[in-house]
Amino acid sequence: MGWGVRAMQDIPQGTFICEYVGEIITDAEADKRENDSFLFTLDNKVKEVHCIDARLFGNIGRFINHLCEPNLLAVRVFTMHQDLRFPRIAFFSSRSIKAGDHIGFNYGDHYWRVKSKYFSCQCGSVKCRHSASCREKADEEGTPMKNDASWSLSI
Repeated sequence: MGWGVRAMQDIPQGTFICEYVGEIITDAEADKRENDSFLFTLDNKVKEVHCIDARLFGNIGRFINHLCEPNLLAVRVFTMHQDLRFPRIAFFSSRSIKAGDHIGFNYGDHYWRVKSKYFSCQCGSVKCRHSASCREKADEEGTPMKNDASWSLSI
């Protein structure tokens, strides 16, 4: 796991946690950058793809880890415009979170298809889908990993 974020107090379901903020760049620009640790893809199915790069200009949202059993949802939010290419990404609690619990969202299968070459999921969930042992089992069985995340961190 990366830096990680924990709840400082009990958080009810549906609570706004934070926005994922950073520099808005094109997918082509993201491919040129060496450090892709804090990219969030705005895959909006409209023409060119953009990303939020929180590496240099970000907030606590960039430290939220992946969880196979996430307690956050990433939601598209439009405030000053309705341009589908540039939603703001807001995290909301998808269930009640206890003080001290890790908070996280599902980074998505695309992230893990690329990053699994370098490391595996460390979420510790009994339902973990991206641990080293899970990947080996899926490879042996020829079972494709299903995507249950509507958003994904870019790579």
